[in-house]
Amino acid sequence: MSIRLAKRLCRACCGLLLATVLPLAAQGVARQEYSGLDKYLGQGRLSNSSFVGVRAAEFLTIPVGSRGIGMGNAYTAVVDDISAMWWNPAGLGFLQNKEVMLTIVDYTMDLTYSWAGAAVPLADGNVVLGGFFGYLDIPDMEITTVANPEGTGSMFRAYDFQMGGSVAYNFSDRFIAGLNVKYVHQDVMSNMGGSAFAIDAGAIYHTELNDREIKFAFAIQNLGSNITMSGPNLLRSVGAENRDNNLPTGLNDFSDDPYAMVERDSRYVMYRTHTYRLPTMVKMAVAYNLLSNEKVNWLASSEIMRPSYIPISYAAGTELNYSYDPFLSLAVRVGWMIQTDEYTKSTDEFGYEYYGDDPTFRGLSIGGGVQRTFGSRAIKFNYAYRNKGRLSADNFFTISFGF
Repeated sequence: MSIRLAKRLCRACCGLLLATVLPLAAQGVARQEYSGLDKYLGQGRLSNSSFVGVRAAEFLTIPVGSRGIGMGNAYTAVVDDISAMWWNPAGLGFLQNKEVMLTIVDYTMDLTYSWAGAAVPLADGNVVLGGFFGYLDIPDMEITTVANPEGTGSMFRAYDFQMGGSVAYNFSDRFIAGLNVKYVHQDVMSNMGGSAFAIDAGAIYHTELNDREIKFAFAIQNLGSNITMSGPNLLRSVGAENRDNNLPTGLNDFSDDPYAMVERDSRYVMYRTHTYRLPTMVKMAVAYNLLSNEKVNWLASSEIMRPSYIPISYAAGTELNYSYDPFLSLAVRVGWMIQTDEYTKSTDEFGYEYYGDDPTFRGLSIGGGVQRTFGSRAIKFNYAYRNKGRLSADNFFTISFGF
C-alpha cells in the first residue's frame, strides 16, 4: 500500500472519528447513562438495562430495505440504493438513475410498517434529490386500566407516520454527504397526538485498498425536537371545589359560614403529558470488497451503533452477488446485529422464567434478492428474515424500480 493511500485512509478515519464523537458529546449519549423520561424510572431497573419504550416515535428505528436487513443492519457504509434515505442519506450519491422503492414489513404484534421512496439524480449525478413516506398501522387494541387490567371492552386505534426529503451531494469522486429533513407524527386513541421535526445526516468516503473498494461511513439519525402529546382526549371537565368530599348543595351566607362555597359552572382543564425525545442514533461503519470480478462480488461490512435508548450495539454482515448474465444477478446475505440490552439467561434474578423464544439467536438475519435489467431499466426484489429472540421474527419484502 502506497504512502499516499495510507495518508488518505488516515485522514478519512480521523475525519469520521471527529464527526462521530462531536454529535455523541452534543447529545449526551457518549455515557452509559440515559436521559429524558428515563430519569423517572431509576428504581427497580437493573444495571445497563435498556430504556426502550420511553422514546417518542420508536417506529423510526424500524429499518427499511431488505438488503440491509439481510446483512444484519451492517449497511451504513454499503448502501448505494434508494434505501439510503433510511440508512445513510449520503448513499443516495451513488444513484445513477431515477429509482422508486416500496418496503412492507411484517412486524411484531401484528403491526405493519410500509415505506415508500423516490429519488432522482441531477447535475450529471453530482446531486441526488429524494422524498419518502413511512406509515405504521397499529390494529385495534382493547383499553386496559388499573381497575380493569384485563380490558374495559372499549377499543382504540393508533398510527405513526413520517415524511420528508433527502439530498446527497458528491463533493468529489471519493467523498459524499447527505441530509434528510423529516416531519414525524404520532396519533393515539384518535384525537391525541404529537409531532416533531428531525434530521438525518451522513457521509461516505470511498477509495481502494489492494485494488478493491473500501468505504468508511458515519451517520446520525433522528436528531430533532421532542414530542409532547395533546388533543381533545386530554380535556377533562372539573366541577366546583368541594370540602370534605361533599359537593355544595347551594349558596350559603358567608356571615354564618366563612367556608361557604360559591356556586359556579364546571371548568375544563387539559392534562399534560411528559415530553418524549426521539430515538437518536449515531453510527460508524466500514465495508470492503473481499472479491470482485465480472461474475462475482463478495463484500463484508461492520459497524458500531450508539443509540440514545439502549447500550452500544454492533453489527456485521456479508453479501455474495453472482451475475448469471449481463441482465440477471442473484444475491445471498447473512448478518448479525448484537444488542446488549437483553438478558440471554432463562430466568431473572428472582427465579421467574422469561417468556418467549430462546434469545440466543436474536439479531441473526438472512436474506436474498434478484435483479433483472432491461437496458437502462432495472427491477429488484429482496427479502430478509430477522430473528428477534423473545419477540416474533420480522419478515421484510422490498421491490424497487430503476429507470
